[in-house]
Amino acid sequence: MEAWFVELTGVGESHLSREEISSDLQEDEVLIKTEYSMISAGTELSRAYALKKGFKYPVRPGYCSVGKIVKAGAAMDFKEGDTVFFNAPHASLVKWKTSDSVQGPLVLKLEEGVDPIDATALNLMLVALQGVNLAKVRLGDNAAVFGLGNIGILTALIFQKMGCNVLGIDPMAHRCALAETMGLKHTVHENKEDVFQNFTQGKGFDITVDATGLSAVIEECISCCGKYGQVILLGSPRQSYEGDLTSVFSRIHMKDLKILGAFNETVPVKAVPGSNDSMERNFKVCEDLLKDKSVDIHKLIGRIIDPKDCRKAYEDLMYRKDEVSCIVYDWRSY
Repeated sequence: MEAWFVELTGVGESHLSREEISSDLQEDEVLIKTEYSMISAGTELSRAYALKKGFKYPVRPGYCSVGKIVKAGAAMDFKEGDTVFFNAPHASLVKWKTSDSVQGPLVLKLEEGVDPIDATALNLMLVALQGVNLAKVRLGDNAAVFGLGNIGILTALIFQKMGCNVLGIDPMAHRCALAETMGLKHTVHENKEDVFQNFTQGKGFDITVDATGLSAVIEECISCCGKYGQVILLGSPRQSYEGDLTSVFSRIHMKDLKILGAFNETVPVKAVPGSNDSMERNFKVCEDLLKDKSVDIHKLIGRIIDPKDCRKAYEDLMYRKDEVSCIVYDWRSY
């Protein structure tokens, strides 16, 4: 069977490639016809433009797809026509499977009533929810989310739904405007120090979140966090940074801060003894947020495009951030 897939072949170089996929399946595999897939701007741009040192090409990007089951292996609890979310790279046809490992392939059936385009954002929502779940949240906590890219906006909205007073921070005014359009009550892109003091009555934030992966921003999260506060590292640091670590460690020590890494792929797929956290549980929570429009993903999506325009998609996300924040590929004609 013929399949098309997005391939990164060099810095800023991407195109559609073609391959043949056998319809023969192992018992734990499914064959999925992709309908839509979302570009994860942070992770994929780091690969498309080699922002992380030591990166090698070629590579197949993507992990946010929705499609329909074409065929299922004997051990799989799916039937032909089921709509599923799966974390495979961008491709028109995918042979994929589930795994109970914390970093394995994932296929989860979507509930009726969930828009398949919205559902492409489920993996980004799972990342955002991981940052929220790790924090000890109290009603009325003052929380700051640094970086209002896709994941930052989602994180801020979920913290707000949890009863926090949330301030979203981003130097790009259009990102602040988008966050407000999606329902975030408070944002700022300038004069931050005065705003921080006023927002927290001079006490510092109870929770700060880095959703950028920039070490300088992590340092700022630590600096503006109040005594006994929590600093959530949600972004993935990728670039070198020079600074005075002693002053940073001193702030952590003197303010009794908790620094929490929030890498999503440490969460088990199924619940395990001693923990209520699992990808399956979090997936259901995110589905419900989509269904009741607590998070209106359609307001986040800038464009729905043909995958053959993948190179322009990455260029726009990298160099035209004020024009587009989120792009979805439409695979239905492939």
